[in-house]
Amino acid sequence: MNSDEIYLALKEDILNLKLYPGKFISENEISKQYNVSRTPVKTAFSRLRSEKFIEIVPQKGTYVTLLDMELIKEIIYMRTVLEITVINNIFEKINDDLINKLSVNLEKQKEIVEQSVIEASDFYLADSEFHSICFEFAGKARLWKIIQEFEVYYTRFRMLDIVAVGPFGKLYEEHCELFKGIKNRDKEKLGEVIKLHLYGNINRLGDKIYNELKDYFI
Repeated sequence: MNSDEIYLALKEDILNLKLYPGKFISENEISKQYNVSRTPVKTAFSRLRSEKFIEIVPQKGTYVTLLDMELIKEIIYMRTVLEITVINNIFEKINDDLINKLSVNLEKQKEIVEQSVIEASDFYLADSEFHSICFEFAGKARLWKIIQEFEVYYTRFRMLDIVAVGPFGKLYEEHCELFKGIKNRDKEKLGEVIKLHLYGNINRLGDKIYNELKDYFI
């Protein structure tokens, strides 16, 4: 494996919480894991540090960065405002193409939810795709990419909700409600559902953030 492949593999493990917040990792261990020299691992670590996926704690070692709850709350607030605005802006343009794309996505979510064993990362991707379809239809694909740049904190928090609580059915139902609101052009209902949906992570995790999951946060 080269440094790019190691970087991508470690990044995916961090985002999927296989390497959980606060976990100690070392160049030696990763070198052995991938059967490579330390040189490509060192390069991969440098990229991960620059993107704040890992940090060096003086005299202790290298750790996966912790989650910043205050920043996460601000990201959720920002996304809520942006998503309500984006949805409101597409009402005049709603067409069969948008409805069909969202319908296909909901079928994909339904198939995942009905599986006996659900892969959290599969549902996460389907969840994100639903929202990206709306942003792209509104001509705001770049804005969606900007939101994704907060993945080091927000993506992991969303994954933590999925892994720790497993609200797959609930999230699917909320997407169905969003779909109905879009299809029926119900602005008032959509605003309420979007807020409920995007703040659901915090509400579901609740006291877990400050109790059994507290070591994952700053």
